[in-house]
Amino acid sequence: MPNATDSCNTSTKTNLKARPQHSSSVTTGCSQPSKPNSFKNSKKIFSNASAKESTPYSRKRKESIKEDRNIENVVLGDVRFQAWYSSWYPKEFIGKGNKVIKDLYVCPKCFAYSRGENQNEIRAWLKHWQGCRRTTIPGKKIYVHGDWKKINEDIDNKDVGTWSMWEVDGATETLFCQNLSLFAKLFLESKSVFFDVSGFKFFLLVYSSPSAPLTNYINSNTQIVGFFSKEKMSWDNNNLACILIFPPWHRKGLGSLLIGISYAISKRENIIGGPERPISDSGMRGYHGFWGREIARFLLNQDKDINPCVDIETISRETWISPDDCLTMIKEMDIIERADSTRQVSACKKALHQCNRTAKRERDRGEKPEIFVDKQLVRDWVKRKGIRLDRIVSDSGFRPGYAVDSSHDESVKLLFHPN
Repeated sequence: MPNATDSCNTSTKTNLKARPQHSSSVTTGCSQPSKPNSFKNSKKIFSNASAKESTPYSRKRKESIKEDRNIENVVLGDVRFQAWYSSWYPKEFIGKGNKVIKDLYVCPKCFAYSRGENQNEIRAWLKHWQGCRRTTIPGKKIYVHGDWKKINEDIDNKDVGTWSMWEVDGATETLFCQNLSLFAKLFLESKSVFFDVSGFKFFLLVYSSPSAPLTNYINSNTQIVGFFSKEKMSWDNNNLACILIFPPWHRKGLGSLLIGISYAISKRENIIGGPERPISDSGMRGYHGFWGREIARFLLNQDKDINPCVDIETISRETWISPDDCLTMIKEMDIIERADSTRQVSACKKALHQCNRTAKRERDRGEKPEIFVDKQLVRDWVKRKGIRLDRIVSDSGFRPGYAVDSSHDESVKLLFHPN
């Protein structure tokens, strides 16, 4: 169930830098994922970091943290931050009764975990981390943020880091995906799948610093910062099951990037779908931002001098967002009036409700519910939300041939006109 803990706030500019924010970093002054410290510096790594200045976001995050959680903090590599929800780690690991683990130590390579309740456990975990057998990123690289050919040929990549997506089969990398799912539960209130991961694919978001070689090897300059999962077979055409950006990398637009990639993959597979329901409040905010951006871009790219009269299916077909989600977002944007009416539907809530009921009846009769779009209202909405209309995901960033179905036109035709 989607729960975008990044908040996926698309009203802000996407800032794809890797500096952790709103967390207790165990090393100071780093502008990218921190390098592992040596074994002799273990005391520095695991000391309590001082609290950073309070911000509206950090205060809001603290309010969301549940008091009944059984793990207080997480140490992921050399970054320490709070857990949000109770874990589903095995009871024999957590301990009897209402025991609370102060710090859970997690390997940033394989997501193996340790309680670290004494120096011996901490030393054993540190030894595992530095000698972890997981030397490569699992799965296969399917996307780089930019141009696949240029980045993989190391062109124009000398001074900036690289963001990439890796597809992992839960049936092949079972233990890794189970550990990742257990870790994710610390930040996802409604996540329910932890062990039966064989029916899912996991898409890892990986940051590599400028000095990192363009290989699949995990080193001190490579960091997994989030992921989304997807059912291999979804009868509802869901393109995403759950989504998580790890808290230290929040507020960078990375949640929006993951949502965009999930839709870009669906487009390449010729499937118009959306996220699994129900969606959390934070997840819904992220999706509203993405849907609004895609719909606004499509509408504003129509004839500049004409306010377009279009049907929902056309918008859905052009944006690859489901018709119901298109209608929901257009109502949210307050930019429409019925094509056979002289008043805007946004005049009152009653009119909006009537539009929704009318559109449903028209779809049931095989008719296309049409809307009249006021472009100025679209521009006002974009300006009010501070949204940039440039595309988040580049088609040229995908590995050539990945998930491409040549039957594009026929698939879309059958989807909207099955008879």
